[in-house]
Amino acid sequence: MNEINKNPQIEWCQIDDRECLKFTFEGTFKEREALDAITRWKELFGMKKGEKVILVWQCQKMESYEPTARILWQKAIKDLKDQIDTIWLITDSSVIRAGAKIMALFTSFNLKVVNSEQKIKF
Repeated sequence: MNEINKNPQIEWCQIDDRECLKFTFEGTFKEREALDAITRWKELFGMKKGEKVILVWQCQKMESYEPTARILWQKAIKDLKDQIDTIWLITDSSVIRAGAKIMALFTSFNLKVVNSEQKIKF
């Protein structure tokens, strides 16, 4: 699978002149995809040693996720917590919001939920 078709797509982007690491999810987020994305996430964080990074999870086209994918994602958040500044979740889905609330409980992160990228404000 080439980088364009990966789920999620992971890329650096600028929002309000702030550099963010953006994850764009589609369809069902699977365990294998979570493992691959976490590896890439760690590589990209390795390039920013000692810096705090703003994460953006674009989930407008995400339909669901496998429970094991969510558990792996939670563990990655805990492992990388020292480098995470803020997590922005973009979704209209109540299922995705519920998953985010569960992650926030288990990771003690304040996830900010909006329904469009334009609503992200620093």
